[in-house]
This record gives sequence, C-alpha cells and structure tokens, in this order.
Amino acid sequence: MIRLATFLSPGDVRPRLGAAEGEEMIDLTAHLGPDWDMRRALKLPLPALRSQVSNAKVRLPLAACHLLPPIPDPGKIFCVGKNSRVHRAELVAQGMLKEDPQEPTSFIKLNETLVGEGARVVRPEGIATFDYEPELAFIVTARAFQVPRERAREYVGAITVLNDLTAREIQKQEVQLGTKFWVSKNMPGFTPVGPYAVPLGEIADPYDLWLTCEVNGQQRLRVNTDEYIHRIEGIIAHFSRFMPFEAGDVIATGAPRGTAIGQPNAAELYLRPGDVCVAGLEGVMRLTTRIVAPGEA
Repeated sequence: MIRLATFLSPGDVRPRLGAAEGEEMIDLTAHLGPDWDMRRALKLPLPALRSQVSNAKVRLPLAACHLLPPIPDPGKIFCVGKNSRVHRAELVAQGMLKEDPQEPTSFIKLNETLVGEGARVVRPEGIATFDYEPELAFIVTARAFQVPRERAREYVGAITVLNDLTAREIQKQEVQLGTKFWVSKNMPGFTPVGPYAVPLGEIADPYDLWLTCEVNGQQRLRVNTDEYIHRIEGIIAHFSRFMPFEAGDVIATGAPRGTAIGQPNAAELYLRPGDVCVAGLEGVMRLTTRIVAPGEA
C-alpha cells in the first residue's frame, strides 16, 4: 500500500514529498524534483505513481522525519456533520442537536487549526469537555463543480484521517444560539490530519474500513465506515451543485458513534493534558495527538 506523506527532514525549510515504507521514508522530492507536491502526485494514475515510488533511490529514517498534514495548505477543510444515525442520537440526547436533516449538512474548519502527526494540542483554559472525533476524510484532486453522483469519485484521489477535536460546552452554546460550530471546532490545533494520503485505488472499499480511537492505549471506539449515511458520491454531488471543490480540498465525512459525549461516563473520557489520542483507520494509518496544558505547547 502506498502511503504518501508531506514531511520535513532535518534542516529542511521547504516541505518534501515522500512515501512511507516500513521504518523508512522514500524521498520522492529527491527523485522527482522540488516542483512535485501532494496535489501533483495524486493526479498520477496509480501504476505511474507506483513506478515512481519503486524507482526512487533516496531513503531516510522515518523517525527523523517530521510529518506534516498531507495537504499542508488546503483551499478549504470541508466537514460533513450529523452523518451517523447513532451519533445524531447521542447529540440529541445531550441537547447538541435540534434538527433531523434529510440531506447532507456541513461546516468549515479553518486552515489555521491544521496540525500533523504528533502535534501537541493545547486544551484551552476553562474547557472541560474536550472531545475526539476520528473521521474518514477524502482529498480532492481536480476542480469539482456540478458533478453528478456517478462521476464523483473521479475527483477524489486519496483518503486520510481527520480528528475533529471539539470543545463540547462551547458547541452546546453555539447550538443554543443558533450558530454553526465556528468557535468550538476552530481553536488552535483542533484539526489534526494525516499522517498519510493513501491513493483511493489502494483501498478496496473506503466504506468497509474500521475507524478507531485510542486514548492512552485504551480503545475508545471502533466503528465501520459503512455506518456513514451520506457517502462521498452524494456529498460531492450535493454540495457541488452551487459550490466548487478545488484540488487539495479536504472533505471530512463525519464523526462516528462512540465519542466521549455519547457515553454515560463522558466526564471521565474527555481529553485532558497528558493524554495521547490516536485516531486511525485500522491497517491503513494512525494519527497521534498529544494533549497539553496552556503554556506547554
């Protein structure tokens, strides 16, 4: 399986393109040149991409590489909300949801919140209900405007993981005020993404994967992606009627059931300074985030 990465090696000032393999990073920038980045690589047909990876000669220790988000500068981080029936019920029970939408809903996460593998994310002062939301996300590879459902996957090049970190008490206030989730999901570091982009052609079925989340080595959830209500075909077809997606956009497709807010012992499960949260797609990638107190980042 090809796992593409955007990374910095020691001494780098400009991100490099690579492919993680075992304990090594294959340096595709050294092979292809400095003008290649993730957007360009994901436009290659899969056989051509495999050939470039196999022909690259420079290998670096993976442990010495700093993994950035696969797309460090997306045009937008587009998030689909309320895309799990069970998670909807969890939100309703906690007063976090008033409507029962019959079509996809969405909100935006700001690029300033984007962080990569191993990031230290501050639990903001005064926030006690800091929750995790591992999500299957797709990376757009071509401008998608007024795209029919049957052609939607032609505009998607890879999958990745997005952990939609959320301050629940602020989210509840926003729901009560009738606003979308601007503050609760857009605090510094609240959008860990990655660490890899896996080409869609490497995945037999993106809707037969296991989303997972561990905190301090304890599994908190394991949910199959077949539980998503709206899939990428319907999401792109619905929103691209009036709004284009651009190459490099990241589309997160929603939180699964099992986040802290839906549990009877939620107060014990919310993230605290010192916690290590690992969101993942089983057998594909794991995304580690370290929670710290203000002043420790």
